[in-house]
Amino acid sequence: MNYKYCLRYVLDPFSNTEKKNKALFDFVKKAKIDDVCFILNGEELNHSHLTESEIKKWLDVIIPLQHELAKMNITTSINPWTTIMHSDRGFTVNPKIGFNTFVDIQGNKAKDMACPADPIWRKYICKCYAQYASIHPKYLWLEDDFRHYNHTPFKLMCFCPYHMNIYQKKLGKKESISEFAQQMLKPGKPTLERKIYLDQARKEMIENEKLIEKTVHKISPETDIAQMTSFPDWHAIEGRDWASLFDAQCGTGHPRVARPHLPAYNEVSPIKYGRDFESYSRITAAYLGSNAILFPEQENAMWTPMVKSKEFIIFQIITTILLGAQGILLNLFDMMGNGVSPEWKYAEMLSKIKPFMSELSKHRMYIDQLSGIKILVDQDSAYSIRTNKGQKIEELLPIDKEWAGLLSSFSFATTIKPITHIDCKLVGEVIAISGQILRNFSDIEIINLIKNNVVLMDGESIQVLLDRKLSNLIGVESGEWHCCKTGYQSFEEADGVIVDEVNNPRVTMLQHTGNYLQLTYEKNAKVKIWSSAKNSIDKRLGPVMSIVNDRTVILPISHDFKYGWESQYSTYKQGLLQKMLSSIKKCDYLIDMPNVKLNIDMIQHVMWISNFSLDTYNQIKWKFSEKPVKQITLIRRTKSAFRKEIINIKIQDDIAIIKAKVKPLETIQILF
Repeated sequence: MNYKYCLRYVLDPFSNTEKKNKALFDFVKKAKIDDVCFILNGEELNHSHLTESEIKKWLDVIIPLQHELAKMNITTSINPWTTIMHSDRGFTVNPKIGFNTFVDIQGNKAKDMACPADPIWRKYICKCYAQYASIHPKYLWLEDDFRHYNHTPFKLMCFCPYHMNIYQKKLGKKESISEFAQQMLKPGKPTLERKIYLDQARKEMIENEKLIEKTVHKISPETDIAQMTSFPDWHAIEGRDWASLFDAQCGTGHPRVARPHLPAYNEVSPIKYGRDFESYSRITAAYLGSNAILFPEQENAMWTPMVKSKEFIIFQIITTILLGAQGILLNLFDMMGNGVSPEWKYAEMLSKIKPFMSELSKHRMYIDQLSGIKILVDQDSAYSIRTNKGQKIEELLPIDKEWAGLLSSFSFATTIKPITHIDCKLVGEVIAISGQILRNFSDIEIINLIKNNVVLMDGESIQVLLDRKLSNLIGVESGEWHCCKTGYQSFEEADGVIVDEVNNPRVTMLQHTGNYLQLTYEKNAKVKIWSSAKNSIDKRLGPVMSIVNDRTVILPISHDFKYGWESQYSTYKQGLLQKMLSSIKKCDYLIDMPNVKLNIDMIQHVMWISNFSLDTYNQIKWKFSEKPVKQITLIRRTKSAFRKEIINIKIQDDIAIIKAKVKPLETIQILF
């Protein structure tokens, strides 16, 4: 399988030159580019929504380049940079176009950003996409401004008079924007207002997709419509139905094509990137399903090698293999018409790793066919979440992603599992639950889930059990929340455990963490306490990490809006959790390799090991759940291609030792 390079490229139709065209052609040859995706009206060149004649100026410049690229067997795609519009930038909608703009949840009216249900905008956007389709692109993209949130500087939309009329009709009464918003965010049981908003947001975006799809495929039946996505937790608060939305986009006979967001427009710590990669990129890939064609986006901003090293770019590209990606969108050059800079040596970089990427792609990863701990996520969580204060939209964000970053950083084999009610029949699995995802389950579904599986639970999911009078399932009689930095809890101390050669290691409960749910277990509960909360003068306060009924692992903390679970990222906690899970269930993880990700397919045919750190590990120590074969084929990148090595595995009890070095930022593939 050929891993595809899709170059996102901006030319300025008013100042483009033959020299820039030649540089583009030279680059795509040297870099082994498969598709050039022309961005129209993007960023610095954006001057509001385009009229038909303005779009024609862009297409007239692109068409000759499209013909030249076709001679090189390179396809052409189109990426209009605006649907709704990312943000107001001093422009207003051209009166010739004349659609209404959105109003956000605070009553602010946009100047240049469309109301997604406005009939005039719908006709306009379909007409635009018909014009784009007229040049028959390979992929025709919808930008990630196709959403109800993150339209700087405004908040969630849309609450314009048209939408308020819809909401009021469904409510059966009149409410102002502020009254409706207050009810949407109201603490306690979710209100009708919230359901009405989420249902409408979900419905209208699917309708828009259907309108655009019919328009495009009438003109260019061979074109695949593709969509860029953002953060899945934020998409939840616009009610996104991933399957229905992308199926509406596909039409008949076309695949789902998407760009999952890669969370690093500038170079960041690979450790931090690894956490966000799980929380955003992998969850998006899971929602889209294994049959989707995924082109994650490698984007550099604010451009030039000042913002990203080539080694980090290579690292980002290679780790897209952990999404099951078939290729990548390369946004390497700026969006204001400077064109290609050969001086940056990106062509040489891309050319050298292409053979390795194509080799890895022969054994594509399917997230729904991976073994390991299943992190449950639910696109419908915003419907059922109970807010705390009811003051911020962020209170509606699902917190079902925290285990994803933590467990993968702890080198456990993991996968993401989007839930539907049929999934409640899961039996014999290891499952991780955080946030309020259990509010989407019936009592009997919760009972079956907890009784039939090993389940990792955080404090917020335990609170759901307390609210539903189901805490007896985990032997809990009561729970009391203690906010951090209040002088109560200070640190967590392991009880009689040695980790990293430290007796009874401690982990902070004071900073970069959520609140502590102090649990009181029932007298007859079958519970083993592995760590306890203490205050600053060493007084024991109550249990922290515990195992109940030999099947439920308890982490009684909440999510912090700013820091999430940052305090938990400790090798002390990694060692403790590995020991805890091993005491009740065989599971796969790497030993003494923090921040190295482990992925294994269900039939133990392929393994992926990816080092999201700057440390070198001289060997691979793998605690296995199923004894592997004794000989493997290891595939790793070389300077200009790849190398295959036949290696014998040394088995010691339930640990496999693979004598192979794992270098910083390196991903290797192992075939059994």
